[in-house]
Amino acid sequence: MNNKILIVIISIPFVVAALYFLYKYLLQLTTKPVLEISLTSLDHSSWSEKKKIKELMETFQKYGFALAGQYECPEMPGLKIAGFIKPSEQLVGVINDHPIAGIWSEVCIQYTDGETLTVANAPMGQEMDHMPESIMIYMKGSSLDEMMARVLAERKEKPRKTISKEEFSYNFEEAYKKEMKWRMDRGGPTALEVKRVADEMGVPLDSSKMQEKTRQLQKIWLEEKNKPKKVKREVIEAELPQEFQRPDVFRQNLEQKSEPMPQMNLPVIPAYIFLIVTMSYWCYYGYQYNKVHGPVSLTDLIIFFAVFLFLLIILVNIWSYNKQVKMCPYLKRVADMRPGAFLFISGKAPTLFYAREGWIGKLVFWMGGDNTPGTTRLEATTSRYGGWLSISPKTMVSRIFARSDEDNIPLPDSDFSRKYTVSGSDKVLAEELLKSGFSDIMMRLDGFEKPSVEIDGKSVKVEIERNLFSTRKEAELRQFLEASENIIDLVVRLR
Repeated sequence: MNNKILIVIISIPFVVAALYFLYKYLLQLTTKPVLEISLTSLDHSSWSEKKKIKELMETFQKYGFALAGQYECPEMPGLKIAGFIKPSEQLVGVINDHPIAGIWSEVCIQYTDGETLTVANAPMGQEMDHMPESIMIYMKGSSLDEMMARVLAERKEKPRKTISKEEFSYNFEEAYKKEMKWRMDRGGPTALEVKRVADEMGVPLDSSKMQEKTRQLQKIWLEEKNKPKKVKREVIEAELPQEFQRPDVFRQNLEQKSEPMPQMNLPVIPAYIFLIVTMSYWCYYGYQYNKVHGPVSLTDLIIFFAVFLFLLIILVNIWSYNKQVKMCPYLKRVADMRPGAFLFISGKAPTLFYAREGWIGKLVFWMGGDNTPGTTRLEATTSRYGGWLSISPKTMVSRIFARSDEDNIPLPDSDFSRKYTVSGSDKVLAEELLKSGFSDIMMRLDGFEKPSVEIDGKSVKVEIERNLFSTRKEAELRQFLEASENIIDLVVRLR
């Protein structure tokens, strides 16, 4: 029996098993209720149709909505959400992007008495019953302009609940939880709901099949309701709020959630030596085995690489955990020397935060990729609002050919202007920065690769193309933080 036939024989059971479990997983997704959800903030969402999402966002902003964040939902794989708030009219907007259901929008009003009004252009949903106090209007395929007109026409003249941008995710999670509790208390989907969904999907169901399917679904819901709740360790995200918070409150809230420093209870060096020696011996054994019994079978190869990969994974995990453990006291030492800085720990991951007068901040390290260098960035949310401004190093092309972008701001000739380009819409801020010693502070970062500053509204980011996440780079990290703090302080004072 040659290797090709052996590969086919071994592969068939794996393929069949994979298809079976995929079928069971998809079946579970369509029948098993998700009783609670949690929204996780995203810096950059990978939308399925970026152009369409951008147009929807611009339309929401045209109506005076402010972006309340972009999120993903771990309980519903693939779902991405963008939230919007219009406090002046107590309106909430939502963009949903689902890999199967597609893209749809919602506009909602919550009244103080618990009643809600929602207008949505979702492809499905009207087949289901809704809570008595929840008015749902479906406008499948309608534009956001048409939905806004409908909301304004249908809203009632009674007190409405005002939701801030910071409260969007919590409010969204609680609204979903409330609706699912109502559905669970009803015993799950009704026979009429099952019939409507089947008709919408074009699946013929006679009376007996409909009753049987309803009983199956209600049994699944009942099992989920009676299932004992598992106690899960809370995963605390070390995220920087998009809106400015009082520094004392911000620091107090994070320090209350911070965990103790992790400890390495394993002798690291002996563990490294043991694993490396074991992997080396395994490779030597494999070489000798192949020399005696070669050519070896595919099964032997699979076993050999499985054992080697298992040992390698253990080695990498120990190395990674040990690095995080060593970084905790290192960042704590750095934080103690920086005014307003403090250490936050979630699990084994340490993060250096700032709570200073006029701004709150976070230090971010990025390891880099195959073709992209690592970076270190201090990002801040400030108490004052400004326009858009970008300070970045000049490229070789712009130096040689003196090319300029239409957003570039002319600068007087100096060492700073020969090395950096200033572009953006806030020319007043650019002039004030240059008059206040900003160029001197920026030149302190000249020893780092490609230092840059981005100012956008309340956000300020100072970044260099070098990952300083290492105990051996403490002097460089302090130099970067000192210059970055001065830049942010200067921006806050001038706004």
